[in-house]
Amino acid sequence: MCPPPAHGRITAGSVARVRRVGGAMLEDLPVFGRHHVPTASGSWRPDEPIMWLSCEVHGDVTTVSVAGEVDLSNAHLLAELLENVAGVRAPLVVVHLAEVTFFGAHGTEALVRARRLLRERGGRLVLCRPSRAVRRVLDVTGTLPGFEIVTRLPPDGVDHRPARPVAPGGAGVVELSGS
Repeated sequence: MCPPPAHGRITAGSVARVRRVGGAMLEDLPVFGRHHVPTASGSWRPDEPIMWLSCEVHGDVTTVSVAGEVDLSNAHLLAELLENVAGVRAPLVVVHLAEVTFFGAHGTEALVRARRLLRERGGRLVLCRPSRAVRRVLDVTGTLPGFEIVTRLPPDGVDHRPARPVAPGGAGVVELSGS
């Protein structure tokens, strides 16, 4: 089970609340455009989400998708989601990062912490198609070689065979193939 929020757009300062109804978890997702923020010109505009998170479970694979900007103002939301996923003893957590446009050092910290927690619990963290922004920060911080990176997953989401290199010299890049 993915920890709440299972789906939703999250902005810095917005909170997704979860309530239990008849034993089931229901989400009260924030409604965007209802809050207005000042612009440099002094006018007001509706707030816009800067980061989107989603979480899905398919068998033994938990997939967390991240899009937008991961920075100081919101990296804690990604960290909390990944820590909660690791806490339910997910055997394989795949983090899709292809749609991340900005990735700060706090995002790196969230990934490193999640990788450590999953390893301690016998799980595995895999980064799927990290964007150029994510790769650059992971490379500069020296953490890129410590992550398993895949370019795609097979249709059923998991392959129990060992990963193989995609191309010579592609340090840390692997592909889980169905063949």
